[in-house]
Amino acid sequence: MQRWYHATRGHERYTLELAETRIQLSRDTGTPDAFGGNAMPYARFLRSSTWQQHVREIYGDTVLAAVLAAARAHGG
Repeated sequence: MQRWYHATRGHERYTLELAETRIQLSRDTGTPDAFGGNAMPYARFLRSSTWQQHVREIYGDTVLAAVLAAARAHGG
C-alpha cells in the first residue's frame, strides 16, 4: 500500500505519502534549499494532535480521515 496526496498553498507544494510503515510529509517552496520533510511511524501520528491539525489544514478533512484510517490499520 502506497498512496500519495498533494496540495498547493501559494508557492509551496506539499506531498503526503502513506507508505507501509510510516507517513512521509514534505514541503517544497521551489528553491533548491527550501525542500524539507518529516517521516514518522503511524503510531506517532495518531498520538500527535499537532500533526493531525497540520494535515487537516493543508489537505482537508477527507485526507486526514484517510491518514487516520491507514494509521489505525497499521496497528497505531
